[in-house]
Amino acid sequence: MLSNIELMLIKFIKTKPSYAYEIDKMIEDREIRTWVKIGGTTVYQVLDRLCNKGFLEFKIEKEGNMPQRKRYYVTDNGNKAFDRATVKILRNSERYYFDLTVGLSCRHLMNPEVFKQTIQERLANLNEFVSHFNEKFEKTKELYPTKRLMVKEYLLSHYHLEQSFLEKILKEMDEKNKE
Repeated sequence: MLSNIELMLIKFIKTKPSYAYEIDKMIEDREIRTWVKIGGTTVYQVLDRLCNKGFLEFKIEKEGNMPQRKRYYVTDNGNKAFDRATVKILRNSERYYFDLTVGLSCRHLMNPEVFKQTIQERLANLNEFVSHFNEKFEKTKELYPTKRLMVKEYLLSHYHLEQSFLEKILKEMDEKNKE
C-alpha cells in the first residue's frame, strides 16, 4: 500500500513527468500541505523510495549550464500500485484523530473562562484559515477548475462543521451564564 505522500507524488508524475523541484513547487503553489503532511525534504526522500520500490524511474537530464537533474516517470508497477491505492483510499472510510477531541475531553478540568477564551481563539483562527483557503482557491481555480473543486468542497465541509460546532459551544456557554 502506498502512503498518502507516495500516492500524491505518483499522481503528479502521472500527470506530467517532472523534476523533484517542480513537484515540490506544485505542492507549495497548490497549498497541498494544508491537507497532506508533506515536508520539503520529504519529497526527495519519497521519490528515492518510490524508485527503489520500482514504482518510478528517472532519466538524468542536463540543459545548458544547469546542473544535471532527474526527471521522474511512473513505471507499469507504479501505475498498478497507484490504481490499487486510490481505490482502497476511496473505498474505505478512515477514523478521524483530531487534537480538538483530546482538548474537549480535558475541558472539565479547566477554568471555564480559559476554556471559553481558548475556543474563541480557535474559532477566530479557523475563520481566518477558511477565509485564506477560499481566497487561495479562487486565485488558482482557473488552473484546475474541476480537479480541485471536489477536494475544496470536501475540506470546507469539515471546516464549516467545526466552525458550527465551536459556535454552538460558545452559544451554550453564554446561555448557561445567563441562567
